[in-house]
Amino acid sequence: MTAPTAASGPAWIRVGATVAAGRLRPPVGGRRRRSVCGAARLLTGLGVRVEVRAPASAWPRTGTGPLLVSNAVTALDPLALLTAVPAAAVAGGPERLAGVPVPVVPAVSARVAIALRAGTPVSARPEAGRPDGRGLGRFSPALFAAAVETGAAVCPVAVRWRGPATPPPAGRSAVAAVRWLATASPGTVVEVHLLPALSSAGATAEELATTAEYAVAAVLEEDGAGPAPSRGPRRACEA
Repeated sequence: MTAPTAASGPAWIRVGATVAAGRLRPPVGGRRRRSVCGAARLLTGLGVRVEVRAPASAWPRTGTGPLLVSNAVTALDPLALLTAVPAAAVAGGPERLAGVPVPVVPAVSARVAIALRAGTPVSARPEAGRPDGRGLGRFSPALFAAAVETGAAVCPVAVRWRGPATPPPAGRSAVAAVRWLATASPGTVVEVHLLPALSSAGATAEELATTAEYAVAAVLEEDGAGPAPSRGPRRACEA
C-alpha cells in the first residue's frame, strides 16, 4: 500500500481506528450476530451507508435456503450483503474481511448444495472474468447447479456504489477498497437491490445464470436510484 498523502491522513486515521475497534471490541452474541454487527459497524465507521431495496415480490420461504447471486464491485460487497441478508453464508472468500468474521462455504457446487439443503441462504458472486475490470461480466453457471440440484430459489441481487469518489476500484482487493474509502469524504452509499426470485424448477443452470445476469444488468443500467430504501446498516444490530 502506498503511503497516504497529508490530505488523506485524517481519513486513514479514521480507517485504522475503525478496523482496530472492530478487532479489540467485537460485537457480543453468536457468530451470526458478530458478523452482521461487525459489518454494519465497519461500514458505518468508514462513512458508508447501506440502502437495502426490497424485492417487488417477497422471496419464497421453502425448505431450502435461497441462492443469492450478485455482481462484484468491491471486496467489501459481502459486508453490505451481510447487513441486507443476515443469515447468508458467502461462497468462497476469506473468513475475515477487513477484520470482520464472515460466514463462508467453499465455492463448490456440492458444498453450496449442502448448505442450501440445510436451509442456509448462500451468497455468490458468479461473474466470470471481465477484460477491462469494469461493467458486468457474464454469470458462470457453475454454482447455479446447486440450486437446480436442491430446488432452491435463485435470488438476483444488484450491488451499486455511489458517492464522491466514484467509480470504486475494480477487482476484489480489500486493501484497494479500503484505500478508496479512505480518500472519499463521508457520503458514500452502497445500494443493495434484492430482486424477485427465480424458480429453479425445470430450469438448467445455464438458463438461471443468464436470467439472473439480465435481471442484475437491468438495475445497473438504470439512471435513478429506485424506490426508497427499506433499511440500512444502523438497524442491522438492533434487537
